[in-house]
Amino acid sequence: MERRTFIIGAVAGGIGLVEYGFVTRYMNSMRAPRRFSVKDYAQSGEQAALVAITPNEDFYVTSKGTTPRVKAEDWRLKVDGLVARPFTLNYQELLALPSVEKALTLECISNPIGGTFIGNAKWTGTPLAPLIERAQPTREAAHAIIYAADGFSTGHPLARLRNEENFLAYRMNGEGLPPNHGYPVRVFIPGKYGMKQPKWVTRIEFVNKAYLGFWETQGWSDLCERWAHARFTDLKDGAKISGKNFELTGYVVGNLDGVKAVEISFDGGETWQPTNLFSNPSPLTWSFWKYIWVEPKAGEYKILVRAIDGKRRVQRYGPRDTFPDGATGQQVLKVTVT
Repeated sequence: MERRTFIIGAVAGGIGLVEYGFVTRYMNSMRAPRRFSVKDYAQSGEQAALVAITPNEDFYVTSKGTTPRVKAEDWRLKVDGLVARPFTLNYQELLALPSVEKALTLECISNPIGGTFIGNAKWTGTPLAPLIERAQPTREAAHAIIYAADGFSTGHPLARLRNEENFLAYRMNGEGLPPNHGYPVRVFIPGKYGMKQPKWVTRIEFVNKAYLGFWETQGWSDLCERWAHARFTDLKDGAKISGKNFELTGYVVGNLDGVKAVEISFDGGETWQPTNLFSNPSPLTWSFWKYIWVEPKAGEYKILVRAIDGKRRVQRYGPRDTFPDGATGQQVLKVTVT
């Protein structure tokens, strides 16, 4: 069952555990993040995907429960477990470490095909790898458990956690992290879905075996890699279009393997044509594609789009359900040309 769907049933049924997907925004206004248009950024050319920054107030929110209120002066990060040198950092000590700013596109694993639970922001923080090396994990350490102030936890193989792209973030789009985005500190493991990147992080414990966290014990993916998938942004299912030439646009996201190409089909997937992947700046962010449909003939079409990642893996028709690994199947739109 999709997590956001479960909320409504949980509230209506009066059960004690309320798992919700939008936290304050969802419970207060019941509205989803607004859609964005690739066409709005096309004039920025190769840099378009980096220019397309989601405002903090429009960025989607997904959490396991209520937003904890953590004061920066009280915050601590404990690094312990199977390490030679356990330590604890306070907020000011964290801010004094070397900083990085990265554009990173984050997506919820329960984002449906064509959904809006995805956003791109500039995050400021400090690399995670030096902190791991400072702790000096022992030979027995093979995994790490990340804990958060809201009771959430999740696990990662140590090798994946050591990736140089991982970092602890304390600013979002030039501002301190909003409370519902993890204030004062959250962790990012680029290439994964959001559920593996805890907000309000408080502890990293190194252990000798794999650990299943909050969502994983309910059947959601433990690997949680975000396999490459392409989407439309400026065309809706059932649309009626006309004109001599028609521009189709969209975005594509993946994991650290990056994206090599995006292809489009106008015959239900029988044949495919390359699109123009005009802004493909980094594996950490979304990339933008466009295609000029020249003199389309009148009739009904089933249009699909698919991604090819940096290892030449081709996006397939499925999976189409968000549970348990994310809906990374091809998006299909039925369009009538008049």
